[in-house]
Amino acid sequence: MATALWVVTAVVLTAFIIWRLRRANATLAAILREEPADDLEPAEVEQPPHKVGRHRKR
Repeated sequence: MATALWVVTAVVLTAFIIWRLRRANATLAAILREEPADDLEPAEVEQPPHKVGRHRKR
């Protein structure tokens, strides 16, 4: 009985690992398949700095 439990555990664990690897592979393929958007601003355009923290009115 204990051997059957170990076999079932190994099969379930193997199936889970295979499922996760296939999902990761599909995600990676989707990321690599994407093309860069043309409507984005170039990186050279300098953006004003963001203010973080409390701001006091004077």
